[in-house]
Amino acid sequence: MNGCVINGTPVAVDFWKPTKAPQARLFFLTHLHADHTQGLTKTWRLPLYTSPTNSVLLQHQFQLPKSIIRELEVGETYLIPLDNEGNYPISVTVLDANHVPGAVMFLFQGYFGNILYCGDMRWYPELVRHKVLRSVVEERELDVLYLDNTFSAPYCVFPTREEAKQELFRIIET
Repeated sequence: MNGCVINGTPVAVDFWKPTKAPQARLFFLTHLHADHTQGLTKTWRLPLYTSPTNSVLLQHQFQLPKSIIRELEVGETYLIPLDNEGNYPISVTVLDANHVPGAVMFLFQGYFGNILYCGDMRWYPELVRHKVLRSVVEERELDVLYLDNTFSAPYCVFPTREEAKQELFRIIET
C-alpha cells in the first residue's frame, strides 16, 4: 500500500504526493516503513499528523523540522479543522496498531461518516475496548475500513510475537 487520499475528504494517509491530489490538506502518517513513506522527503513542509514516536523518527530519518509535525497521542481523540479558519473540524482518534514502535491507526469521524484507516496492524483484543471505536462498532456505524493487505496471501505465515521473541533470544544466546 502506498497510502491514499480518503475518497470524498481532504485527508491523506501515508500519501506524500500533494501535487497529484490537490484536494488533500491534512496529511497523516501511520508508521515509517518504506512502503508508507514513499515520496516523503526532507523537503516536506506541510503539517504532518502522527504519533510522538514517529515524530522523533521523522526528525531523525528525514530531518523534518519539529514545527511541521503535529504529535497525536495514542488513545486520544482530537478535533482538527479542515480549513485555516478553524471551521468544519473532523474528529481523529489515534489507536495503537500493535505493529512496530510508533505505528498507529486512525479513526476519522466527520461529515463523511466513520472511517478506520489501519495501515499495518496486528489484531489484539484490547483494540475494541477503546471507548470511541467500541461505540462505532457496537452501533454498526463504521462506514469505510482501509486495510493494508500486503501480506494477506495464504502463503504468508508469520510467527506470533512470542515465537519471534523466543527466536531472537535463541539467536542472541548463540
